[in-house]
Amino acid sequence: MKSRSRTAEPSLFAQIRTFFHGEEAPFNLALMRMVLPLALLVPMVPRWLRARELFSTDGATTPLWNGYGWPDLLPEVPGTVAVIIMTVLLVSLVTASLGWCTRASLVISFLLYTYVNLVDAISTMTKYSVIASHVLLILSMSQCGLVWSVDSWLKNRKLRREGRPSSASWPPRAPIWPRRLLQFVIGYVYFGAAITKLHTPAYFSGDQLLTWMLTNVNHSNPIGEYLALFPAMLVLFAYITIVFEILFVFLAWRGWGRTCMLTIGVVFHVMTTLTLGLIVFPMVCLSIYFAFLNERELLRVSIACRRMWRRLTGSSHARADRAAAAFAAPPKPRAFAVPSPAVFAAVLGVAAIVGVEAEYRLDPYGERRPEGPYALKELDKEFVERELLAEPVPIRPEDVVHNLEAGTIVVGGQLLDARKVFRHGETLTAQATLNSPHEDMWVECALRDDGDHEIASKPATVPREMLRTSFTFPLSESLQPGTYYLVLKCAGRDVIRRTFTLKPRANRQVAN
Repeated sequence: MKSRSRTAEPSLFAQIRTFFHGEEAPFNLALMRMVLPLALLVPMVPRWLRARELFSTDGATTPLWNGYGWPDLLPEVPGTVAVIIMTVLLVSLVTASLGWCTRASLVISFLLYTYVNLVDAISTMTKYSVIASHVLLILSMSQCGLVWSVDSWLKNRKLRREGRPSSASWPPRAPIWPRRLLQFVIGYVYFGAAITKLHTPAYFSGDQLLTWMLTNVNHSNPIGEYLALFPAMLVLFAYITIVFEILFVFLAWRGWGRTCMLTIGVVFHVMTTLTLGLIVFPMVCLSIYFAFLNERELLRVSIACRRMWRRLTGSSHARADRAAAAFAAPPKPRAFAVPSPAVFAAVLGVAAIVGVEAEYRLDPYGERRPEGPYALKELDKEFVERELLAEPVPIRPEDVVHNLEAGTIVVGGQLLDARKVFRHGETLTAQATLNSPHEDMWVECALRDDGDHEIASKPATVPREMLRTSFTFPLSESLQPGTYYLVLKCAGRDVIRRTFTLKPRANRQVAN
């Protein structure tokens, strides 16, 4: 008999220990460190000019802690200090992305970003800002500045000056637990969002998505306005989203599960931009997706990018010759150099001074104008009586009705097969979709022939909490083939009509 040597597999405890306490090259964390601060700069840069108004006692702050009965939890600062805080925050986000004094940049970014969100809980604090604060905190405890950063470049330059090889231990190793924490963060964010959706009936009916797509609360979303014409598709997207959010934390770790979950997640967040007008939230979430890429994949990408750069620049041989000559030559005497942390602190100080001076000169509130600060202008009395104190103008029925479609299949209250051609023997279902908000309504749907003669009419009451209602019409053979109209009437007026064609039954050939 032939003896077979089997390699002993590590125990479950050893696998769990390696999963949380192993080491790897921090390429993933470096990518997150570069992308996340840039995403946060998108909303924070425009807020810098209004820092005095949003985040200081000179304006109208809305601290989160006041709502919990802790009025003195954190101090509220004067206007000039708020400008300094916002300026230092913006600079620290840039330096964190570049990887210069990485840990200090991330700690400062985390503290100041969290503070300004807590001070302005109405507009600045959002779901993505809470997620970003957690990510900044975890990154500040990691070693994400070991690669692809100004810190690593300065370290390698110092080693070359001292005549020591800079790539002997490349890529550097770092603990893996920060990456695991970030993976759990995005997984539990999705899982918590799914639990919330399970308790929201309007989400599964598609009414919530429909309302969001018909508004520009976030940003313009023309694709969302188009997809709102297909409410059945919104219901399908709603169920796909909640299944994805529940399964993500269980499947997004390796193999085909990781590939499917990350692909669906990327498509999901891109679609939130195109259909709901979200911008920063998808950028923040997608930046965390780098945590699910393993070391081998990113190392291959890094090597490929280096080779491509060397081919494009033709600097591989010259660089190797310079490195060999540097190690062969005796080390040069070290010149006096200012420590990088000191330069970093000086940059923050100068940036704070420049920010205060820039805000002073821009004078967004007109405090230094010859005619004085900007003031509220008194409204014209005629305008007030005509527009503000007049009786409210009722909403027109044309503005309430969003769409009218016809089909034969209704699932979960949604019309699935909207079409314009029907045959004898089918039961036509006309479904009207309304815009929110609307009052309690009495509507009628009429079936008319091509001469606009009414054949049948179905009434319905639509309460204010409903966004759709359906009407059924049997298409018997007593109706002549031809063109017909569905007309929705509100308050006795024709609001919207749809045309459909009625054809005879399809001929069936019976084989002998």
